[in-house]
Amino acid sequence: MVKKIGLIIQAHMGSTRLPGKVLKTVNGISVLGYVISRLKKVRNADAIIVATSTLDMDDAIVTESEKYGALVYRGDNDDVLSRYYKAAKKYEITDIARICSDNMFIDPEIVEHEINIFMQNDYDLVTSGTTIPLGLGTEVFSFDSLEEAYFKSTTPYEHEHVAPYIYEHGKVNYCEMDKDMGKYRFTLDTEEDWKLINAIASKLNPKECTLEDIITVMEKNPEFYEINKHVKQKS
Repeated sequence: MVKKIGLIIQAHMGSTRLPGKVLKTVNGISVLGYVISRLKKVRNADAIIVATSTLDMDDAIVTESEKYGALVYRGDNDDVLSRYYKAAKKYEITDIARICSDNMFIDPEIVEHEINIFMQNDYDLVTSGTTIPLGLGTEVFSFDSLEEAYFKSTTPYEHEHVAPYIYEHGKVNYCEMDKDMGKYRFTLDTEEDWKLINAIASKLNPKECTLEDIITVMEKNPEFYEINKHVKQKS
């Protein structure tokens, strides 16, 4: 079978902590627009797919996704695992990189590296380790693993978070960096996260900046780290 690697972005408007967050704009471009634009630089991927819900409120997600040239799949709002499985099946994806739409600074090099590690080894799942800042990496797994998880997952948690079944039953590799940057949080889930994103965007071009650029800004402006360091990641 010919490999077809898909970057599948989960997105919806109904965030509990920060509703509508993925369509918030910086310099006239939405968070989702930045995510799609940055992922277009991943050289070892074949498709970018936004998996959203069939709810009316997510019509805006579809419009925004198509504006930036992404494919779209619409499915169950609460069953994200089902959305991933059916999106991958629809577009005949053999291997999946799972992306969250609130990761505005998603790093193409990290995603590309994690895909390479997955493709070159016999892992069931490759993901970011503790030295990579939250919001920059991905989870990579095969369609076969996704299908097994889809049919064998039984709890709401497993269906909401997509890959717990694979973590529990599969061989997992955590990618790490030489320099530990795990203390930084660059995802968007709260007002504090949004404040940090805008602070970084005031110094850099969010479409083009690299991890090195972002870390340089954080080190030159230590007060930026204080903005959201207390925010706990929702489990």
